[in-house]
Amino acid sequence: MKEQNDRLEELPEALVAADHPGFSFVWLVPLVALIIGIVLIYKEYSSLGPSVEIRFQSAEGIEPNKTEIKYRDVVIGKVKNLQFTDDLSHVMVEAQLNKDMESLLSSDTRFWVVRPRIGATGASGISTLFSGVYIAVDPGEAGAYTQQFVGLEEPPKILSDARGSSFRLRAKSLGSISIGSLVYHRQIQVGEVTGYRLVPEQDYVALDVFINEPANKLVRRNTRFWNVSGMDVEVTGGGVKVEMESLTSLLAGGVAFDSALTLGDDQPAAEGTEFQLYESREESQKKVVQLSLPYILYFDDSVRGLSVGASVEFRGIPVGKVLDISLEESIDDGLVRIAVLVGLEPDLVPFESLDPGLDEEERKAFFHSTLEKLVAKGLRARLITGNLLSGQLIVDMDFDKEAEMASIDYSGKYPVLPTTTGSLTSITNSLVAILGKLKRLPLDEMGEHFLKVSEGMDALVNSEGLLDSVKSLSLVLDHADQILSIVGDKTTPMLDEMARLSTDARKMVQQAEKTLQQLEKSASDQGSMGGELINTMRELAAAARAVRGVADYLERHPEALLQGKAR
Repeated sequence: MKEQNDRLEELPEALVAADHPGFSFVWLVPLVALIIGIVLIYKEYSSLGPSVEIRFQSAEGIEPNKTEIKYRDVVIGKVKNLQFTDDLSHVMVEAQLNKDMESLLSSDTRFWVVRPRIGATGASGISTLFSGVYIAVDPGEAGAYTQQFVGLEEPPKILSDARGSSFRLRAKSLGSISIGSLVYHRQIQVGEVTGYRLVPEQDYVALDVFINEPANKLVRRNTRFWNVSGMDVEVTGGGVKVEMESLTSLLAGGVAFDSALTLGDDQPAAEGTEFQLYESREESQKKVVQLSLPYILYFDDSVRGLSVGASVEFRGIPVGKVLDISLEESIDDGLVRIAVLVGLEPDLVPFESLDPGLDEEERKAFFHSTLEKLVAKGLRARLITGNLLSGQLIVDMDFDKEAEMASIDYSGKYPVLPTTTGSLTSITNSLVAILGKLKRLPLDEMGEHFLKVSEGMDALVNSEGLLDSVKSLSLVLDHADQILSIVGDKTTPMLDEMARLSTDARKMVQQAEKTLQQLEKSASDQGSMGGELINTMRELAAAARAVRGVADYLERHPEALLQGKAR
């Protein structure tokens, strides 16, 4: 203990200055460091932009403080933190953007993760295999400012700055079309499918397509879209025909469109216009029918050969179809008549005065009033043969100048259009009338009379009296010649003249004799004239009997004019 106290006493004592020297320069170092730190912190925070929260279903490939946010391949921010949402169903990505990036943020801004993707339409994001995934941003249209977003699981097909037009298609089924399927015009890629959805209340599939400039100007109101997925194989007499738009459309599906030269509305289509998507090019070339108006036709003719679905035509152009055929009792006279229900389709008739903006009821009223005017001018419906080989009938509508005044009857369930006799029935009635007149002719008596005349001519030519008269005339002329030769010596001038007259008379008699002989040969029953005359009379009698038989058969079977005689 004593030793410890001795040691403490040996320690030096501190000298305490009488006056304090003030501030020490040693404190300058931490003070400068503090200022530098404050400046750096201010510079760091002053360079920071807004912070955003992006919700994704999965954070695959995203790493805090490493994954970048890019716009047009320029880094504009970085991911700072990852955390789950309260229900653990999504991942919330907190990212810090650079300064002056507030203009990119709005309710229309879209974020998505760029990673390697391989699909039927091609590959994307291959560069991220080496650099890692990043989050891309599309600013969209100017909207309300926000800092919370829902990220896209798939990259958007059309960016906000893309130039073109969007259109909507409606189809019965989606087929092999998917998002990203290409749109073609004459086998050139001009756009792609950007989305699709089911419309349950109307039972169809709606597709959104985007057409790039300048091809979007080719889309007009009469443009037809059709599905080009897969390939079409057609076997014809010329061989096998295979059609395919492209290899990509075979794998991933596709849509094609074209605007043919027509008499319809060919004005440019506005953005957002809805079109029908057809199953094939052939289907797209058919006219679209959205409205069918029912009318009743009453025919007195036979409707054998007319079937449901038969065409209703106006001068060869289809304007509707036959919907039903039935028997109906007439209220006026109680007789049974044939009622044919047809559906006239106004969409098949290009009315120039029809306003395309009219609704369905206004279009119906316009068609009814137009049809009433046409009926007043003589428009009538009739049955004609559509196919001579099969005997199939169609309903033909045309103007009949001789038709009586008529109008459309609206008193029943359906309007009634006036009809007229068909051309086949008119021909049959005319033929029956002609055959009736031939039947009333006394053909048998006429034939017998011709035979008697022929026999009388034959008896006259072959009679012995006619031959004796010719011989006597020849003798008289010979004697006259002798007398003239005797007298000629005395009266030479006169006799010469008389001789010449005699010679001419002789020649005339000889010619008459030859003519009579030829007439005799021809008029005999073995001669050409007599035989032909007799045969002609006999054939005329046979023809008269055949015509009478045909007339009787056609009265009992008028359908034989088309179908032939039943065996």
